[in-house]
Amino acid sequence: MKKYVFQLIALIAIALVPALALANGAPPPAPQPGPVANLVWSIIYGLVGVMLLMIGYKIFEWITPFSVNDALAKDQNRAVGIVIGAIFIGIAIIVAAALG
Repeated sequence: MKKYVFQLIALIAIALVPALALANGAPPPAPQPGPVANLVWSIIYGLVGVMLLMIGYKIFEWITPFSVNDALAKDQNRAVGIVIGAIFIGIAIIVAAALG
């Protein structure tokens, strides 16, 4: 019997919260931006993300004791390529979490 009482109380609370919010004069939800605004913001966030990836690459190139460009282009060092790819993925995850 107690189980049903708690469920009934929970259902009443769920039903009353929106009603109380409306009764207290809560502002209506803000209008959503249109598809053009969403596209513009997506492009801006994409450019910011690419810029942050380039900054991360330059920082990695600055802290390594060898030339990353030479290791990739001249020596064709696959290990350096894998590390650069991992750095790009890691920075992309961080940027996506920060911008999203």
